[in-house]
This record gives sequence, C-alpha cells and structure tokens, in this order.
Amino acid sequence: MQAQKLQVKFFARDEISEVALVPVFHEWIKQGVVSDELLIDVADYSHVPDGPGVMIIGHQADYAVDRDGARQGLTYSRKRLAEGDFAARVQDTFRRALSSCVRLEGQDGLAARFGTGEVVFRIQDRLLAPNDAATVEAVRPALEATLAKLYPGQQATIESIGEPREPLTLRITVSTDASAAELLARLSA
Repeated sequence: MQAQKLQVKFFARDEISEVALVPVFHEWIKQGVVSDELLIDVADYSHVPDGPGVMIIGHQADYAVDRDGARQGLTYSRKRLAEGDFAARVQDTFRRALSSCVRLEGQDGLAARFGTGEVVFRIQDRLLAPNDAATVEAVRPALEATLAKLYPGQQATIESIGEPREPLTLRITVSTDASAAELLARLSA
C-alpha cells in the first residue's frame, strides 16, 4: 500500500473546551512539543457545526480537536511522505495521535479525556486507496499488526463505514478501559 495520507481519531469522553484549546495549541507551537514536525499555525473553526474545530496546521501533519460526525475527538492527519512501509506508517500515525491525546490529557485546566475503545482510521487518498472491499483487505494486515500491539489479547472489530465516493474510513471497536497513556506505552515498547 502506497498511501501516505493517514488519519486517526480518538473520541473525547467528555466535552473539551475549544476556547481553552486555542492557547494550548499556540503553546505547542511555541514550545516545539512535537520536535520532529514543523507546526505552523492554529486555526479556530469552532463556529462551524460538525466541523474541524480547533486545529494546529503543520507541514507534515495537522492536529485537530474536531466534531466530525457530531462527535468531538482528537484527529491526527498525516499529509506528507512518511518513512517506512505501510505497516510502519500506520503504527506511527497511531503513536502520534495517542501522544497528542496524552499531552492534552495532561494539560492543566483542560479536562481532556479520550476513550480508546473506539477509533476511526481513514486514508485520505481515494486514488491510492479507494473505499472498497479490496482496499480494506489490503489495509487489514498492517492495521491488525498495530491493533495487536495496542490491545494485546483482545479482539478488535474493524468495520468499513461511509460511502464508496468518500475516503476509506474504518471504525475500530474494542472492549477496553485502557487509557491513552497505556496504549502509547504498549506501542512504544
């Protein structure tokens, strides 16, 4: 699989204040908290219903606390070429999303908490990854390898959602109460 534009979303357990996110994301840029990425600016789209929320626009990737699908969550969107084979890129995408969840959960005054039992994985490239059964089967081994590290001994359900004309979108569900920090530690081990 050649696709590079990968996206992962972890859903918020409780409402996260979008007003409070703007200065937090500006601080991420100022402090260089994502040392191997160039973070450029913060965009506040919180006025858009079911929209992109508050975003950090980066060169390699964007980070957003969005309301896509009327559910708030953190979305990490890789936009540029990443190193490694497809399985490595999938794992890196999950790692970066989880790292951001952990960082937001540790932010004073934000009260952010993310669930880990439901995740959305999307490939934002309809040319290289059409939304069809063949692509789902091509993606499945790399995705299952990452899920096996995140949820050892547990069975994850992978369900294709969306229309064929939309980007390939997979909903992953697992019965777990593990924290984002626990999943990140498993992935980093």
